[in-house]
Amino acid sequence: MSYSKLVSYVMLSPNCNKPRNAPIDRITIHCVVGQCTAEALGDQFASPARKASSNYGIGYDGRIACYVEEENRSWCSGSRENDHRAITIEVASDTTHPYAVNPAAYAALLDLVEDICRRHNMTLKYTGDTSGNMTMHRWFEATACPGDYLVSKYPDIEKEVNRRLSGEPLAEKPKEEKTKEGYNVNVRIMKQGDSGEDVRALQILLKGNDYNLGTYGPKRDGIDCQYGPATARAVRQLEEDRGLDQDNGIAGPQVMGCLLGVK
Repeated sequence: MSYSKLVSYVMLSPNCNKPRNAPIDRITIHCVVGQCTAEALGDQFASPARKASSNYGIGYDGRIACYVEEENRSWCSGSRENDHRAITIEVASDTTHPYAVNPAAYAALLDLVEDICRRHNMTLKYTGDTSGNMTMHRWFEATACPGDYLVSKYPDIEKEVNRRLSGEPLAEKPKEEKTKEGYNVNVRIMKQGDSGEDVRALQILLKGNDYNLGTYGPKRDGIDCQYGPATARAVRQLEEDRGLDQDNGIAGPQVMGCLLGVK
């Protein structure tokens, strides 16, 4: 059997062609449209009636599963030609636009893509069309997949995986500099509708200071990387409690400085 050593769960799907009819020379990333486990996705692909599968799946918690061995073609992208050439990867995601994925799932995706590239002697090339070796489901069928979140990450995935493949060291983060507001000048202004790792950091700090963020996220603790109404309410409450300038639930240098205890 041929699949990545990063795999922790295997449930082989009957929905595939054995073997694929072309060498592996591309990767296609998909969004599941659901924050599911690797096992739950495998259950879906186990049914012949589903007529769908992928080579790999990544659960919301970052666990990686194999559903179709690499020497075989999955039924994933709506293109026989693409799927005979591509390793296809389904990633657990939110159910609504922009179909964001959790940090753990994204980190696992980077690791898996790096491993695939190393074993198949590939360097990623994202061109925005099928002339590159990072393709998208939406290019072959009328679908939102892989979702705007992962679409926006394609250049970052290309850059980070190629950096790892080349052995280039990670760039140093900028040193912290204090402003009159009391925090790093590089902090992003965050507001409702934003998402990402910096939003997660804000939520962790708010949660650590006993602010209620609701029951969102995989652990139902409110930490979901999404700057929603609950996070905005918590920021407004923090501003009121700490005597900060009221900024309609927007988190900037003053809010982050307060949470980090920077004076």
